[in-house]
Amino acid sequence: MSDGTGRQAMAAQSGTSDNPKSSNQESSKKPKTLGKYLLVSATQTIVEFGSFTLLHVLSVPSAIANGVAIVLSASYNFLMNRNVTFKSSSNFGRSVALFMLLWVWNYLFGSIMLAWLPSAFGWNAVLVKFLTMACQFAWGYPLCKEVIFSLNLQACQSGWHPMTAPYV
Repeated sequence: MSDGTGRQAMAAQSGTSDNPKSSNQESSKKPKTLGKYLLVSATQTIVEFGSFTLLHVLSVPSAIANGVAIVLSASYNFLMNRNVTFKSSSNFGRSVALFMLLWVWNYLFGSIMLAWLPSAFGWNAVLVKFLTMACQFAWGYPLCKEVIFSLNLQACQSGWHPMTAPYV
């Protein structure tokens, strides 16, 4: 004779539920989260692209302008995504460390592309900056959602990989 308590306990541990209303509520949160992420990314784009363009017009070398733009936009992005988009209460130090790793990668990727594409193909540095930011958006959402601001530490410890994770 089972009252379902065992299944409920297992569902609570795994983060799943037999309750269809619960999964519907979770599904309806995804578009809201993605929408907030898009809004934060759009305003972050203004911060990053605007500061890069301004510094570029002032003849600051692209690598330095890119570094300043990334520091300004990363600070804005972290605070807004942690407190508004994902409303995360995950370990702050862990989130900062993972976010910094992501943004170091973004900086290196952007700087390499800014050094290579304009000289190799004659592309405008502002266009290259825009294209690198589009790439960073594509991998940024799943990493922020599933790893950086996630309360599910088990996913990170059990071999989670961004190439195999669901993006939405």
